[in-house]
Amino acid sequence: MRSLLIGLFAIALSLNVQAQSNLKEVLQAVENNNLSLKAQNQYIESQRIGYKTEMNLANPEVEYEKNFSDVDGNPYEILISQSFDFPTVYLQKNKIKKAKTANLKNLMQQSRQDILLSAKKAYLNLIYQNKLKEQLVIRYENAQKLVSFFQKKLKQGDANILEMNKVRIVLLNVKNQLQLCNTQLANLNEELKQLNGSQSISITTSLYPEFTLEEDYGKLEMEVLNNTPGLNKLKANMDIASKQTALAKNQVLPKLNLGYRYLNSDIAKSFNGINVGISIPLWESRNKVKFAKLNQLSQESQFLSQEKILLSEVQKNYQNYMGLKASLAEYRLILEGNNMNDLLKKALDFGQISSIEYFMESIYFYESYDTYLQVEKEYHLAIADLLKYQL
Repeated sequence: MRSLLIGLFAIALSLNVQAQSNLKEVLQAVENNNLSLKAQNQYIESQRIGYKTEMNLANPEVEYEKNFSDVDGNPYEILISQSFDFPTVYLQKNKIKKAKTANLKNLMQQSRQDILLSAKKAYLNLIYQNKLKEQLVIRYENAQKLVSFFQKKLKQGDANILEMNKVRIVLLNVKNQLQLCNTQLANLNEELKQLNGSQSISITTSLYPEFTLEEDYGKLEMEVLNNTPGLNKLKANMDIASKQTALAKNQVLPKLNLGYRYLNSDIAKSFNGINVGISIPLWESRNKVKFAKLNQLSQESQFLSQEKILLSEVQKNYQNYMGLKASLAEYRLILEGNNMNDLLKKALDFGQISSIEYFMESIYFYESYDTYLQVEKEYHLAIADLLKYQL
């Protein structure tokens, strides 16, 4: 009974998460369910273990030698030995291992931000399509009423067939726009479903979430630079390259070999003792320091280049955001709160405007409102790009 209740609770919780339309909950669901992020977690864990293996000692060696000689009494010899790098090499390797392991967090965060940004943009696009659909449904209903209205006028002789055809074309255009909108909604829902590990999420809201954007561009720029995982990863790569240069310098030092030797013979006493050896790296370490230094310079160049690219992208996104913000304010001032469509219908009913004027004004208003919705969507997408570092 207890297990049944737990199972039912888990199912109810799952359904509740899937039905949420809040952006925060959607992003949380995507983070928990996204298959790419799960695969990335497994890859990072494998890399973490792989870095540990770089600290392993070389395998110990066991040698056995037996001579077949009646004169010497068939002597045999056993040698057990272990080779070591110079102690400072292990110190540098441990520093590199820690730096690489810490840098895995940046790699995971970069993948996480990219996927969550895709989910966030899909969410914003769904809101746009929901808002557009609301308008198109109203327009479609109005167009149907308009067709009925002109059919009556045509029977009464107050309208002609050309006006009737124009109304029908308006109805057909709105119908096609509504079908296209439904297709876009289906595609976006499928995109969000795939990002959520093939689990559906219902987004029915037509209200954009509120965002707080740093108005001081200098502070915004610094926040982006300090919280962009891709840039932090390159910065960490510079530090790792510096440590690899130090490692290469230490690898020029001799390697050590320590062992135990046992010698026994039928005609002589047995002998045993310590075996000590040293390997002088005349050839193995050749050009390693030079290679490490060049790699360090390459990592520094990559970091500086990516930093400039990121600053340029932030500036372009911010300018785009400011332009869209100004345009959106102008559209809202004119369009929001004005029941233009109702006013036009009343003017037509009372004979204040002709049917042709009504068509022209309606089309002009619809196009303007569609542009407003498009600007509003682009405005929120621009904010999403600027606030990617917060994901």
